[in-house]
Amino acid sequence: MFYPVALNLQHRKCLVVGGGTVAERKVVSLLLSGGEVTVISPEATALLAFLAQNGQIVWQNRQFTAGDTRGHFLICAATDETPINTAVFTEAYEENRIRLVNVVDVIPQCTFAAASVVTDGELMLSISTSGKSPATSRRIREHLEEKLRANSLYTLGYQNGKPELIRNQGLPYPIYLLLENRRCAVLYREKTPEIARRISLLRQCGADVVHQPKNVEAAFLVIAESPNIPEHAPLPLREYVIQADAGTFRTPHLITDENLIISISTHNGEEAAGKAKRLQQTLAAQFENNGYGAFIEFLGTIRPDILNTFQTSKARADFFETLINYRAEAQTCCLRLTDATCSAECLFNWIRRGESERANTLVSNLLNQPRSRALKARLPANGDS
Repeated sequence: MFYPVALNLQHRKCLVVGGGTVAERKVVSLLLSGGEVTVISPEATALLAFLAQNGQIVWQNRQFTAGDTRGHFLICAATDETPINTAVFTEAYEENRIRLVNVVDVIPQCTFAAASVVTDGELMLSISTSGKSPATSRRIREHLEEKLRANSLYTLGYQNGKPELIRNQGLPYPIYLLLENRRCAVLYREKTPEIARRISLLRQCGADVVHQPKNVEAAFLVIAESPNIPEHAPLPLREYVIQADAGTFRTPHLITDENLIISISTHNGEEAAGKAKRLQQTLAAQFENNGYGAFIEFLGTIRPDILNTFQTSKARADFFETLINYRAEAQTCCLRLTDATCSAECLFNWIRRGESERANTLVSNLLNQPRSRALKARLPANGDS
């Protein structure tokens, strides 16, 4: 499980290395939350070039060089070149001690993971499956877009096919921290329910949780009741439970079901907070304890077999789509998103009902189809030696 946080990015320096469509989505999400974005890439999409021309981002039209990560709060490496992405991570995290580094699709070189994001301008929702099923995350995102009449990052930045400026919505930036074996300090005099909730979340994420450490600066992040940490301490990741605006992040409203996490971030103010709380209750009734966590866990367990069977990312993605959409009848599985009472014979409902043997048989049969085709392609034709 990844730890969900909502970052305060207002006027913080963010670096994106890369200029393709993946980098573009990173830039859009950072601008929505008020980040000051620099892009380093010898090429850029039409939208990135437009944003640079209009002063919304700084585009350095060149390759990444040593020293580029220095002074940034958050860094994303989104190039097609593995050596460049690795160099970005090594310099940023290992040399400059920057806590927030993301190399696209390379979990070992990430301290945080991005998520599917939906926003209506007042609320920002993010959906994560802790890396176990991006396809399921996308299906849930698309459902929430329609249900809330909201936008995703895939639809922002263009109007009638032409680039447009990105408005700073003043919303926190939702990410998911990878805390396995990372030291996290929690400072408190009394273990309030809010403090206890955060400690529980940290431990579920595999963090090394310490209370009142002597060396706060050595921790990856600190959660405290109030702003009582020395300002000179070089520790960018801080949450203050009582005074959230003073920290660099906050723990958002959450809907969780094992590895499915939906977080809700919002503007400050009672009206926005009330709207977020009502939405949390609605989504909790839909997603918690309704089989989504078990379904995502199942897809995660079969992921290695799928990686071994299919050689390209597109083929793997197509196979996961086949599984998620599978329904015995000639229809697409609704995942109980549009029909909460659906009892159709489908992979999702089999997992919900605990029919794992039936589910495994389906997966094995589908996996054997491409294996059989590959084997036939390697066998000699009749009469050949």
